[in-house]
Amino acid sequence: MSMQLFPLLLCLTYLASHKAELCEDYGVDYDRAYASDGQPVYISCPLNYAQMKHDFNVTWYINGSQTQVSADTQSRIHQNGNLIKFLPARLDDTEYYACVIRNSTYCIRQLKKLEVFKNDEGLCYNNGIMFLSEEFTSLSKTINCPYLDDYVDVKKAEIKWFKECQPLDLSSDKYFASNDDLTLKNVTQKDEGNYTCEVSFEYNAKEFTISRAIDFSTRVQPLISAPVITYPKNNIMSVQTGSYLSLTCEVLYSGDVVDIVWSYNETLVDDYYADSRVVLEDPHYALLPDGHRIATRNLNFSEIKEEDYNRKFFCEVYSPVNPKAYVILKHPDTNFQGFLIAFFVVLVFVTIISIIAIKIFKVDIVLLYRSSCFVQRNIQDGKVYDAYIMSPKSTYNMDMFVLKLLPEVLERQCGYRLFIFGRDELPGEAMADLIDETISQSRRLVIVLGNTSSENRLENDFEQQIAMYDALIRNKIKVILIELEKITDYTNMPESIKYIKQKQGVIRWKGQFTESSLSPKTNFWKNVRYLMPPTQGLYSQDCDHITSEHV
Repeated sequence: MSMQLFPLLLCLTYLASHKAELCEDYGVDYDRAYASDGQPVYISCPLNYAQMKHDFNVTWYINGSQTQVSADTQSRIHQNGNLIKFLPARLDDTEYYACVIRNSTYCIRQLKKLEVFKNDEGLCYNNGIMFLSEEFTSLSKTINCPYLDDYVDVKKAEIKWFKECQPLDLSSDKYFASNDDLTLKNVTQKDEGNYTCEVSFEYNAKEFTISRAIDFSTRVQPLISAPVITYPKNNIMSVQTGSYLSLTCEVLYSGDVVDIVWSYNETLVDDYYADSRVVLEDPHYALLPDGHRIATRNLNFSEIKEEDYNRKFFCEVYSPVNPKAYVILKHPDTNFQGFLIAFFVVLVFVTIISIIAIKIFKVDIVLLYRSSCFVQRNIQDGKVYDAYIMSPKSTYNMDMFVLKLLPEVLERQCGYRLFIFGRDELPGEAMADLIDETISQSRRLVIVLGNTSSENRLENDFEQQIAMYDALIRNKIKVILIELEKITDYTNMPESIKYIKQKQGVIRWKGQFTESSLSPKTNFWKNVRYLMPPTQGLYSQDCDHITSEHV
């Protein structure tokens, strides 16, 4: 049974992942949730899902992944409505949690950070994580125990109050507790300090206790300054058609509460837009440590339409100064990412094909290039011959190849100049001097090999030694090895021949001594020409269809 369910589970996982990828991502909510280790905490979804037109559902995921939070209310961590409940929270619960809201046509997600902390040693609170209650000096002030409504009915709950972790005598005339408020009478600077409220409640037949730590301080009334709009600053914002958008107006002020409005074309937006597509939220207020206040008010678009572009949406503060700032919506810039990806894929593909083609047709490409007008000819390198031909003597096939085929193809048709020992030396010349001088005047050394029998070995040891010394030791001349017959055993070959074969390989003659074997366009002659230097004159008409001009 479990094996039958496994493919189904994989399918559901894929569908969930695919669906999640289509969600519009709103990043991380700037407002974090905090909880003391061992105490319960509820986290509500930070998204404004109430503005969605159709039925929707809220789903929570752990760490922004596809691990869905359990809906089992008996589980320590479970989802209940739009809340995640931790009963209780633990240190390793510190994590990002993703709230995803979906209906049949719409999906948005946002991360919420939970930080679970330990109380400072010997204290009932953590100094780094406290609610602030900063009041200006007056006869009486009220401290609120925040965020209890999701846990208890504050009108019926019994809330205990502490100062510096010591219980307060709520029966004295100094304090008055009502619901989730603690009122301090005749407030002085001595009343400053860390206050803690604590309440117990029952959930799933288990009792839990939650507490809130409040840093209460008194301040002198600050000087009243004109309100300042900190955002927007006459911004231009790119937004996609059909997407959700929330515009925030943030105002820094002191003194009395300010009134923030959003307008377009001198008309309030809630009057201009009659439908529910554009909604103006209620303002929110917060107190800063320096005594100033922050007021924010959001203008939410459930769906951006064409009519919203290139309009100035003004945020305005009703005050004597009357500051004003605007946001203009525009279409996003063209996204070239897809084009660039396709371009680089094609570029890589073309590069790979080019490398393969060059490797396969390398010889033809080089020969074609040499026959072009881009190759410099008549190079003055002091050389007389294009190649010195070395071969065993006194076999018919060897003489036919060396004395007839090589001169016919390389000299007559392709314009090379060869020195063939046994054909080009003059009678009476000193052999040692002739070989040394001729090899030094050649650009290549061509060694034609027969089989390994004793009668076909290189006969002239002196000639061989000079040539090998010149090619391998002084590195003046490049060597081309040609096998006239297939040689399977190089045991009896000189060490120099073995080294050259191992280093650069050989070219094997597979043809017959016929008319067709005289064509320089066969693979054998192409490979020989590839290893030969470029001719010093133009190729003959038979070699590469170019007019003959031999040096």
